Amino acid sequence: MTYQKHCPGCYAEKGGAAVCPACGYDESAPRSPLFLPHGIVIGGQFRVGRVLGKPGGFGITYIGWDIHLQQRVAIKEYLPRDLATRTAESLDVHVHTDADQANFAFGREQFLREARIVARFSHPNIVRVRSFFNANGTAYLVMDYYEGVSLGEYLSTVRNSLMPGVALRLMRPILQGLQYVHERNVIHRDVKPHNIYLAADGRPILLDFGAAMPSAGERPHSLVVVVTEGYAPLEQYQRRSPQGPYTDVYGVAATLYRMIAGELPPMALDRLGHDPLQQSGYSALPPAMREGMARALAVRPQDRYASAEEFLAFLDGLDEEEIDTGDRAAAVFVRPDHRPRENVTTEVSVSLTGEKRAVSALLPEPPTRPVGEGLAVVPAVAPVPAAAAPAAVVAPPSSDALPARWRWIVALLAAISVVEFVLLVAR
Repeated sequence: MTYQKHCPGCYAEKGGAAVCPACGYDESAPRSPLFLPHGIVIGGQFRVGRVLGKPGGFGITYIGWDIHLQQRVAIKEYLPRDLATRTAESLDVHVHTDADQANFAFGREQFLREARIVARFSHPNIVRVRSFFNANGTAYLVMDYYEGVSLGEYLSTVRNSLMPGVALRLMRPILQGLQYVHERNVIHRDVKPHNIYLAADGRPILLDFGAAMPSAGERPHSLVVVVTEGYAPLEQYQRRSPQGPYTDVYGVAATLYRMIAGELPPMALDRLGHDPLQQSGYSALPPAMREGMARALAVRPQDRYASAEEFLAFLDGLDEEEIDTGDRAAAVFVRPDHRPRENVTTEVSVSLTGEKRAVSALLPEPPTRPVGEGLAVVPAVAPVPAAAAPAAVVAPPSSDALPARWRWIVALLAAISVVEFVLLVAR
């Protein structure tokens, strides 16, 4: 059997061998007929490689190669398995029954709608869409391929909480990206750790605009309810409630709370009446943050910061050194591990690649994952029917699989983490 010159797992040159010496991907391993074959070119430009992570309920994500630009890309294929499948006899996606045709067509249009929204954006902290098209009886979305790890993955596998100063440095760029998006009359509506990607170059990137909608001009009764417990504000639980930039402010604040406190804020519905957060006085946060975070997490939209810009101004006014000192910060950082109950509305694909790097200078101890292992998908409170798409690709490096020239970096980051812990205890 003849194998590709370039590895379909990482696109390093492997000289036609079955197993790639760079990433260990075995091109000869059996491949499900549900997946597109290695080497197929779609859209006249993108060569299909291995499947990234675990296929989600709404589609499959592949690593790909842009044959014109000679770069790796991430290719998302719309393939809801409860509605359609692919067989070994054809590359085309086939809908199970005639009754499923309408739902499949609606979901495909929503999938392409996400692509049209994000393709308008050009911001370093917003995922970039390169192309989208119909082929093989379904739809495809091509994005930049980033190496790193999602914030949700980092918090669940490496550290349950972060120092407040580190959390601020990660979330300020996300707010800047949201400000850019809001200025273009779009709101994200699903800001949470699993939709924030920590790129290997240190950039946090906001992913997955599958729930995005215009911030003006769409009638409230036409809204689809999209909810992730703990991160969704009260207005997202109702179809007829107006939503706007303040909706995303709540999601950012809830994510920031999760990063620092190590647990989710209570579900918005549980905060009606006797609000547990008000009762505790936001004691899980440094004192300097409490007033502003209480406003950003206000149950009533009119009590919140009206825009990402306003919330960003509050965060910019905080002294990172001040909030990272004192017993409160130390107690948060060294608290016993706590695994919060988090609902994930979209899949996050996680895999290794041939090019291994440290995740970020801000976040030590990158997680180690076997090739192809993905995050589990937990049903959302009210998912978008046949409209959600898998999140953009994230690929955490494995310290065991790192080339020798990178291993000392991981070791150094781990050592820095230990020193940081000792200094906090000493305080």
